[in-house]
Amino acid sequence: MALAWLALAGFRSYPELQWTPSAGVNLVVGGNGVGKTNLLEAVGMLFTGASFRGAPDRALVAVGRDVAAVRGGTDDTAPHTIELMVHRTERRRLLLNGSRPARASDLAGAGRVLVFIPEHLDLVKGGPARRRDWLDETAGLLWPLARADQTDYQKTLRHRNAFLKTGDREDHVTLEVWDHRLAVSGARVMAARARAFHQVAKPVTRAVSTIAGMSEQLWIDYRSDWGGGLDRTVATADWERRLQNALERRRKRDFLVGSTTVGLHRDEPILTLNHHDARLYASQGEQRTLALALRLGVFQAVEEAAGCRPILVLDDVFSELDRDRAEALVDWLPATQTFISAVEEEKTPIGGDVWRVTPGYVR
Repeated sequence: MALAWLALAGFRSYPELQWTPSAGVNLVVGGNGVGKTNLLEAVGMLFTGASFRGAPDRALVAVGRDVAAVRGGTDDTAPHTIELMVHRTERRRLLLNGSRPARASDLAGAGRVLVFIPEHLDLVKGGPARRRDWLDETAGLLWPLARADQTDYQKTLRHRNAFLKTGDREDHVTLEVWDHRLAVSGARVMAARARAFHQVAKPVTRAVSTIAGMSEQLWIDYRSDWGGGLDRTVATADWERRLQNALERRRKRDFLVGSTTVGLHRDEPILTLNHHDARLYASQGEQRTLALALRLGVFQAVEEAAGCRPILVLDDVFSELDRDRAEALVDWLPATQTFISAVEEEKTPIGGDVWRVTPGYVR
């Protein structure tokens, strides 16, 4: 599967664009601020419906425009077309093969995309939120419906926090409703996190050995005030019961601080090598290479589970790596459609079709 064509209108820095990328490696080259990341962002949105920068819809619309359009089609035995229209003030419109999909996760039926951005290199040494996001992104790539559970959890968490700030402490009925909803969606997300990690453990270990040159045993020390570790044998109903009980125990404290102090959003996954915290055990260079290996290991797991190779998007990653690690990454890159942005072509140790980007244009 590959992206056969991409059309943009009023998207970020592109008033109009028609682009036919290569089915192999596409090097997107240009100076800072010319729109390289905008182009890769559009590629990612076609298959996820979301910006890998976390941008809201209004930020995607070009200055002076009210609507932005991202359209694309795949080259496959069963080609797909995708159209996403985002507005400054109205709800977005998403079409898959001319029809509205039931949910954004249905886009995974057209293809899957795995994104690398410089921030991902801090997966090991950064805060726990980065590793929580990695687990959830991995689950969403393996089982796209998991994204809906993640969205439900975050929405419910916002509602519960709003009630804790402004609601009546004696209104136990309303709080019980939010507790129940949070426990239901949280249990599903937690079960997916556990399954996802065990699904990718072996391919990630192989990638760590090849790219990082590490033979140490990789694991996640998952620290949680309510659920325990990443035990895939725990039933979803048990996760739900555990989270429900924890929320009830923390109600008084939650009202005092005005937010939910226990749950998946507070868990702390820590990557370990031979039972040692990789933040302390590995050098900074090893940490970055380990982060790359973790994501490429996910690629293999998704390929095995989905029966197709995801598209790879690497946004300005090579500029963050020394030569040895950059070359190790190139040696490991799978044969799939790949989009790589760079300021200087000469400093990117991989060949491919070169696309020169200037503001609003790709040639």
